[in-house]
Amino acid sequence: MRLIFDLDGTLIDSAPDLCHAANRMLAELYDAGPIPVETFATFIGQGLPKQLQRSLRHAGIDNPSEEEFQRALETFKQFYGEAPAERTIVFEGVRDALDALKAEGAKMAVCTNKSEDLAWQALEGLGMAQYFDALVGGETLPVRKPHPEPLHECARRLGEAAGPVLYVGDSETDEEAAHAAGYPLILYTGGYSKKPLEEIEAVARFDHFSRLPDLVAQLMAQAEG
Repeated sequence: MRLIFDLDGTLIDSAPDLCHAANRMLAELYDAGPIPVETFATFIGQGLPKQLQRSLRHAGIDNPSEEEFQRALETFKQFYGEAPAERTIVFEGVRDALDALKAEGAKMAVCTNKSEDLAWQALEGLGMAQYFDALVGGETLPVRKPHPEPLHECARRLGEAAGPVLYVGDSETDEEAAHAAGYPLILYTGGYSKKPLEEIEAVARFDHFSRLPDLVAQLMAQAEG
């Protein structure tokens, strides 16, 4: 089986590190006050440029020039890259679930709108990189989620011989990407979804990672049956 995971809001709560980097950028470039981490969590989704856009708007910085936006983005990336795993929390049960799935022979990948290098840095800093055979980030391809191609690229990198694909995500972006790619979505309900969870279409949903291995086994049995 091939399992593809979203990263932010699905495997990890990265809002604290992302918010810290954004606040450092705002203070250095604009002398602006900090964004509360609870507010910043609502900015996550669709990659760092979108998070930056929302952060600037929150700070009252509207319509920056392209040059100014790029400068802010590079500063944001730099600060995040310096400490992508210092405050980030791995959701409870994730490591045990990944151990169990790997023991069952699952090939696993991450599909994220975070840039590929920063995603690997975060996973390595958290001691999780060894679980994944592939990673497609927001700048790996010309398109990013919710376009289906990043998911298809993950599946290709895991190899056709590895079997059916399941996608595990937490948000409306993941819902749209999974449906466009034609992959069943397993929804983690403890993430960053802005859409009401009951409105997200998924083949299964869970609120703790201890449930995921059994859900995967059930879905694989149904697919084979």
